[in-house]
Amino acid sequence: MASPSQEPPKRPLQVSSPRTAAPPAKRLCKSPSTTSLTNPKPLPSIQEIVHLPEDAIYSLAKADLRSYFLALQQYAQNPYTFPTCLPEPSPREAFAPDVLPKLLTLPVEIRELIYSHLLPPPKDHPVRGPHPRQLQNHLQLTQVFPPSILLVSRQIHDEALPIFYGAPSQVVYIKIDYNVWVHKTARSPLILSPAIKAAIRHLHISIYLGCEKRHNKPGDVEKEARLTEVSKGVKKARKWLADADIQTLVISWQEPSQTYTLEQKKDILEGLRPLQPKRVDAGEINWGLNWNKGRRYRFPVEYLKDLQRHVRDEESSDIK
Repeated sequence: MASPSQEPPKRPLQVSSPRTAAPPAKRLCKSPSTTSLTNPKPLPSIQEIVHLPEDAIYSLAKADLRSYFLALQQYAQNPYTFPTCLPEPSPREAFAPDVLPKLLTLPVEIRELIYSHLLPPPKDHPVRGPHPRQLQNHLQLTQVFPPSILLVSRQIHDEALPIFYGAPSQVVYIKIDYNVWVHKTARSPLILSPAIKAAIRHLHISIYLGCEKRHNKPGDVEKEARLTEVSKGVKKARKWLADADIQTLVISWQEPSQTYTLEQKKDILEGLRPLQPKRVDAGEINWGLNWNKGRRYRFPVEYLKDLQRHVRDEESSDIK
């Protein structure tokens, strides 16, 4: 007798608890840029932005300039009234001493002599200085001065600045290079105040067009591209020094051999004529022409004297 077919035992159902019924929450991975953001700087009020001094504006970073401009633009589109309250006295006014410091009680001539003694002896090699946004390279100075003296007061700043930047032993070096790749990729946000630029009196400009030998000189396209970049650099330097009364100008020059003609050299140097220096001297000159026999690439160094400010021009300006 056949036994009836037996069904396999059913597996008992397991009732899950409410805690395990829901699917597990997904783990969200946040980037460090969203998790570790620093708190933004508090934006000053419209009144504080409007009354910023000129030197403070020139020392602002590009990000702060943008945020201040957007705040002023928003206020111009939706103006509102400011609360009428008496302005709080500034710390300088609140704690102004009744008696002036002894330095400010001295005559101006003695104070200027003290400022000049703060300058160290000139260096044999110029020291790297700030990199203005408008120029291609860093400035270089022959004398490095303590900048803390300029922060003591507005009066000391205005008196010491022309001495620190315009002393006869302080020469400001500017290099104009055809290779501006670093300048275009990592442009400096620094903007120097007009007072610093106007205080410069003695200048050394180095023009660099390359140093290849005759068998490895650049081709026509590369040659014209270098001339274009250097001409732009001369124009920027001239515009940056528009308010400076240049007393002495030293010009150094480096170029490949048998590459640039006399007319091309003059086109670059003529861009420095609006500076109107009282005296122009030749620095380290390598025209690439000392071993050339033809006159096409030669350059008379005496031409640099033609860039000087003429005596008749000074007399006519005095008459006006």
